[in-house]
Amino acid sequence: MAFKHWPIVRDVRFAQKGGRYLRGARKRRPDLNWDEFHRIARHFKQDDMGSFPERGYLFQLASDAPADAQVIEVGSWMGASTCFIAGGLKGAKAKIFAVDNFQGLSTCGEDAAWYSRHFQQLGANSTLEIFRKNFADLGFTPRSEPVVSDSLAAAQSLAGKRGTIDFIFIDGDHSYEACKADIAAWAPLVKKGGVIAFHDFGSRADGVTRAIFEATKAGRFEAIVGVAGTIIAFRM
Repeated sequence: MAFKHWPIVRDVRFAQKGGRYLRGARKRRPDLNWDEFHRIARHFKQDDMGSFPERGYLFQLASDAPADAQVIEVGSWMGASTCFIAGGLKGAKAKIFAVDNFQGLSTCGEDAAWYSRHFQQLGANSTLEIFRKNFADLGFTPRSEPVVSDSLAAAQSLAGKRGTIDFIFIDGDHSYEACKADIAAWAPLVKKGGVIAFHDFGSRADGVTRAIFEATKAGRFEAIVGVAGTIIAFRM
């Protein structure tokens, strides 16, 4: 086990990074429930797939959504980002539809190799039960509805929600063709004034960046809401 993954080292690193981030976050947005954010972060402290700024931004975007917001996430894996979004939602009827095949299937070769390595480590061929357990452990089960499907098929099944969704977070297949298709399929579901956000903008996933730049130039989005790490959010 690498030194940085030793339990005591991991806990110290988590406390240091989390403390720095939360001090700044509480100053920037004292109106948000950062204790709840920290509770979720502690649950996922062994998961190094997301940074504090990115996860905090998802929490903020969800917190800024209206009460009883309807949210969609495309690409949920084990549910970490999904839980940070769920934790920020308000109202008994708020719900996040988590779209994923939970098998890591991808048309982007680099992503496919990454998923293959992780499934070998997990000794499983699906992350759905891990996703459900994470939501149950945090008490978020009533706020979630897993949609076990590929992205475009899920967009068709949820087409009845066109123009009613408050917030969509897209973190699916990172190939250019897939991201471009996701924008075309999911953007119409967001209500006017709602938010659509993307992960891995400006990262090694150049297909994501290309597709977002093209959509921006084509006027698909009203305005930029903000950027945190590799997450970029737009107002529709």
